[in-house]
Amino acid sequence: MKPIISGSGIRGIFGKSLTVANASEFASAFGILSGSGPVVVGRDTRRSGPAVEAAVSAGLMSVGCDPVLLGIVPTPTVQLEAMKEGIRGGIAITSSHNPGEWNALKLIGSDGVFLRSDDRNRLMAFLSSARKHAGYREVGIPRKLSGAVERHIEGVLSLPWLITEGRPLKAVLDVTGGAAVSFAPMLMERLGVECTVINPEMTPFGDFPRVAEPTVESLRGLSRAVTNENADIGFAFDPDGDRLALVDENGKIIGEDYTVALAIDFVLATRPGPAVVNLSTSRLAEDAAAKHGCRLYRSPVGEVNVVEEMEKRGAIIGGEGNGGVIDRAFHAGRDSGVAMACAVSFLRSNPASSIGSWADSYPSYSMFKKKLPFKNEFEVLRYRLLEEFGPADDTRDGLWYIRNGGWMHIRSSGTESVVRFIAENRDNDYIDRDFRIFSKTMESICAE
Repeated sequence: MKPIISGSGIRGIFGKSLTVANASEFASAFGILSGSGPVVVGRDTRRSGPAVEAAVSAGLMSVGCDPVLLGIVPTPTVQLEAMKEGIRGGIAITSSHNPGEWNALKLIGSDGVFLRSDDRNRLMAFLSSARKHAGYREVGIPRKLSGAVERHIEGVLSLPWLITEGRPLKAVLDVTGGAAVSFAPMLMERLGVECTVINPEMTPFGDFPRVAEPTVESLRGLSRAVTNENADIGFAFDPDGDRLALVDENGKIIGEDYTVALAIDFVLATRPGPAVVNLSTSRLAEDAAAKHGCRLYRSPVGEVNVVEEMEKRGAIIGGEGNGGVIDRAFHAGRDSGVAMACAVSFLRSNPASSIGSWADSYPSYSMFKKKLPFKNEFEVLRYRLLEEFGPADDTRDGLWYIRNGGWMHIRSSGTESVVRFIAENRDNDYIDRDFRIFSKTMESICAE
């Protein structure tokens, strides 16, 4: 089995498609790309984390880099530390929303952004060529660095739109045993929000206490906890703490797309301007921008793609429909701390409102997501789908179609060997029709 390589880095099932040898090899190639000097390394809570961290450190040191070990921290914390003066880049050891048997390296430039296209191409060239290793006088030296989470929180507290005073609030935090386990409660304390934490630890067998991805299906426990605690809001995280999903005061699972829409709505109210989301993000984001007379732009899926579109459009706020909010004035990466700060600030600036009433003020859309295994080349599927659906409205990332009342997006995943079908509409008939055509096309190709 081979690891999956994408713009986000390398990932696979530990011991099978991702080994310590893979991790060391990629880290050494990244070290050559970054240049000798300090590289920050952080990880999530996976059982394989210490082993991968050791391999990454060895790979970096072998080419003259000095690993700066942050310990268990959210991915945005690694991104912020990578931006510090003198730091050459960063590696976040996490497989994000994948189950516990997976692990990955997310490679971060000194600008705090996941590797851009030119650097990804250079990295691949280094991987396929012989590398010169450091001698005993040049080999890197590791060191541990504490306080990264606290520095991250101080950054969130400095956001110009943040509201730290006002109505008392209570939140329930579902950290799914992941990297937000210390970060999220600490931020709530600094914001003066009373909080309860659920799912604080991984199981003894190395699995997450719930399905790692914060979807509607995985957040029933958080829903119950919010109602039992009589809380104002529930926050759900993925294992590396860059994404956030919401549960309202009645225990209703709002989901991830509302997180980004809420942030766009709140921030544009005081800082109007363009916003950016990816092609698979709900029209809620579009509605939120339009509410303030602002334009919404779309990018291909992937954090770095959103960031580059934000740079192109001069946008400060944006993100992805998976609950990843980006405030580019703070740093150019998805950050659950920013998302939490938006929600808390919204509630304090609207004392007569609630998360539920805010969500109800928006149109109701049906979102349908399905992923199907696919080992053929996506180009084969693309050709057949163009025959069925006609020319696409956007081809930067698979095929994206505008529909009356919504949209449809079909793309090859960069993190799994699957093709993703995502559609949203106010009329389910459009979604049903498009999915029937898509699934029949997939079946015909797989049967050949």
